[in-house]
Amino acid sequence: MKEILNLVLAFSPWIAFLLISGHSMLRLQIGIIVAAVLVVIMAVTKLHRGAIPWGGYIFFAFALICVVWLKNVWVIHNLGILASGTLFLAAQLSILIGRPFTEDYAREQAPKEIWNSSSFIKGCYTTTAFWSYIFLVNTLLNAIKIYHSGANEVLMRILEYIVLFAGIIFTRVYAIIAKKKRQLCA
Repeated sequence: MKEILNLVLAFSPWIAFLLISGHSMLRLQIGIIVAAVLVVIMAVTKLHRGAIPWGGYIFFAFALICVVWLKNVWVIHNLGILASGTLFLAAQLSILIGRPFTEDYAREQAPKEIWNSSSFIKGCYTTTAFWSYIFLVNTLLNAIKIYHSGANEVLMRILEYIVLFAGIIFTRVYAIIAKKKRQLCA
């Protein structure tokens, strides 16, 4: 359960942004400002690590400038795509540089003696790849919501939440299975 809480904490700026931003410019601006403040607090307190916070720094700085300050209509219109796309790119980049973003969070739950084992490293790549696909699916759902006139916005939002919840469930189940495998091998 602690790993789910850590995962939620790691994504708290993004979650705050998702929950606060709504159908008004004021709510959107408040959501961006709250998320940006959370990103800074998490950086200062070192609660954030890896590629995901860097994605947050870049995205929320961009959103502060383009949405809050400049009120750029194209960016505002495409913000859902840009947010999910940034998370997708951050997850992919973490894989490409050999430092899957889930590794830092997995190390908090796993004994230090397995951190360099092939099964632990493979598990980190697997969960990061899964989250990457989650972010890609949400990017596509946001694109459908915006560019397909027949798309039901409420349904698309519900699907986004379901996809994110699936990622949380997958991460939890994967961690439980990995722990049981370690115990059987010990």
